[in-house]
Amino acid sequence: MLQKVRLYILIMIMVLLFSACPGMSAPALGSPQSERDWGGRAIMVVVDRITWDDLMKADAPVMKKLALTGVCGLMTTNPAAGGSREPENTYATIGAGTKILGGSSGDLGLNLSEPMENDTAGHAYFRRTGIRAGNGQVVHLGIAEMEKVNHRQKYGWSIGSIGTVLHDNGLKTAVLGNADLPDSRSPQKGLRRQVASISMDVNGITDFGDVSDKTYRPDPGSPAGVRTNFTYILNEVVKLGGEADFIVIETGDTSRISEKAPVLDDKVMLKHRYDAIKRVDDFLGRLLGKIDLENDMLLIVVPGPPGEAIRNGNLVTPFIMAGKGVEQGLAWSGTVKRPGLIANVDIASAVIAFFDLPGKTERDKDPGPLFTGQAIRTRDVTGSGTMQADALSALSRLNEDLVFTAKARKPLVRGYLNIELIVIAVCALAVGLRRPLARRAVPLLAALTAVPGVLLCVNLLPRYGMLLIIIEVITVTAVITFLAVKLFPVGSLAPFAVTTGMTVLLIIADLFAGTTLGKTSPMSYDPMAGARFYGIGNEYMGVLIGAALVFSGLLLDTVKNSHFKWLKLLLAPLYIMVILAIAAPALGTNAGGAIAAVAGMSSAGLILFGSGINKRTVLAVSAAVILSIICFTFYDLTRAVEAQTHIGRAVGLINENGFTEIRNIISRKLAVNLRLLKSTTWSWFFFTCILAILLLKKGFPGKYEGFRKRYPWFNKVLTPVIIASFAALAFNDSGIVAAATMITYAVAPFLAGLALTDKKVL
Repeated sequence: MLQKVRLYILIMIMVLLFSACPGMSAPALGSPQSERDWGGRAIMVVVDRITWDDLMKADAPVMKKLALTGVCGLMTTNPAAGGSREPENTYATIGAGTKILGGSSGDLGLNLSEPMENDTAGHAYFRRTGIRAGNGQVVHLGIAEMEKVNHRQKYGWSIGSIGTVLHDNGLKTAVLGNADLPDSRSPQKGLRRQVASISMDVNGITDFGDVSDKTYRPDPGSPAGVRTNFTYILNEVVKLGGEADFIVIETGDTSRISEKAPVLDDKVMLKHRYDAIKRVDDFLGRLLGKIDLENDMLLIVVPGPPGEAIRNGNLVTPFIMAGKGVEQGLAWSGTVKRPGLIANVDIASAVIAFFDLPGKTERDKDPGPLFTGQAIRTRDVTGSGTMQADALSALSRLNEDLVFTAKARKPLVRGYLNIELIVIAVCALAVGLRRPLARRAVPLLAALTAVPGVLLCVNLLPRYGMLLIIIEVITVTAVITFLAVKLFPVGSLAPFAVTTGMTVLLIIADLFAGTTLGKTSPMSYDPMAGARFYGIGNEYMGVLIGAALVFSGLLLDTVKNSHFKWLKLLLAPLYIMVILAIAAPALGTNAGGAIAAVAGMSSAGLILFGSGINKRTVLAVSAAVILSIICFTFYDLTRAVEAQTHIGRAVGLINENGFTEIRNIISRKLAVNLRLLKSTTWSWFFFTCILAILLLKKGFPGKYEGFRKRYPWFNKVLTPVIIASFAALAFNDSGIVAAATMITYAVAPFLAGLALTDKKVL
């Protein structure tokens, strides 16, 4: 009973704290060891610094066959806190099952007996940690620094979670290979042993393996002067036999080539990369002859993209999994909820799920849930239960869409925002000075409210280069604006009702259709950035709330006949639909957005039906917010863990970790919002709009009075829009983005209305 009371209290507290954090989760990964019957090994082959396109172009028949007979997909690669996609960070994140940083010594995995600091690595490890490695053969000398670096994180984190859970359940780990760049002048500077971050436990210890220079051999034809000795590694795998339950193999050569890329001709670099992929493929063919996929599981993981891919905005990498319990299809996880795309934090959950172990440990270090990822499942893309070769093409198209979404954000979204800022500032000044420009700019102000709807559909337009896409967006927006203006008499705000109504209809329809358009819109979330993968992002959450509120006011101002009362009553279902679309776990899944929507819609409803903003209405709005979030949260908690959104999983984490998790949520939200408020154009735009509205209302009372009489219902919804925008700012990680997109729908028709009302503006 006490536990239930505690859970209810925590849920209530979450109402005031929570927003879109899809990266957080606490998967249930199976039953205790005594009940499992897995009977095999998990073997991870690491092929770093390649892209899906590299894999498709290379001569790699074994990997392609594994992709078609098992699970294949693309994987996000972002580490914690906006850290770079360097191997020290990407490898450590995979081993941790949560986003972390590896630190400057994140590549210092060594055999216990290797020389280090005028002694052995084993003694150096003891001096740094105070821990004896015991029977471990490989130690990570950067483990202490890794803990210090990650203590600054604003959310729960862990280190070496795969090894920790396996060790706590009596299983053994092993690691083989490295990505060293040997330097005869300073051998230790050439160490690239970050692979130990995947196999190690929380103390930095791996039971078996060899990461020494025995795992590579001289090769004068290689850019690094060495290449991986796959024969030696294969023999070591055979020697391990059944001693190690989890084996991580670093193939190394693709990493070495990527590091040497700056001094290589591009064509030469690609040839070396494809040759290295071919050697890995040959090794996999030999490895498959030594393992049993009826009992074992094989994972091919690419922790990070190569440098040129990062510069081109391609931040996802290939992922393949085959073996026991793996069905054919595209990779899917509860973290991302998108066929063909998983998160790097899901890899640890997949390994632990194979062994059917709980994702917890009883140690003092890292107590409670360790993983923020979800176990990897399969989605059949053919509907026939068999995988076809066009699935590989589907992943190529998905990769192209992800890159397009990421690259298009700067010219389209930032360009739109900068133009908005200029137009609003100039129009506000023209209205204040009573210049003719204000009236002439009304169609341009209407166009600003049409752009988000056009950007939602941008992936439906032909893509023949960014310049052409920009021209297409401008053309479509101009056509919509022209038609909206021509449909109604000059001097009316009805064109804004057309653009806002169209936008609301598009967004809600897309949410109910599975956000097909939202996933590929440059104004939506960027999956490669890893902040959100499903539902509605903060940009379109703000657009939907602002457009819906303004549409309702403009509709009432436009329709003045005998059906007015009935039309007014129909606004309640519209408001409820908007709240449902944003908040429902199967739709928008945006908790902070739900708070903003309930705040805006409930205050608008109270105002439209005769109540003012007073203590009673504030209490009513607050109660509505709390009740709606509690209902959605309880509904999410009733679903299976993998089906739950970040809302239900975060409540689970709070119930597990108590007020520590609440403190982390508060500090994370404050940090993100303060950073965005200080450094982005979104904040400039938002406060410019608020300032323009306040100055024009207070500085020109006569002009505003005429506006209020001409557009009484639109004037009434201005306050709810502002209330909702500040609620979005307060309750979302990047709330300034939602607040800025929302306020567009208040300020643009407001300036147009003032210009059209003022008879001295000719």
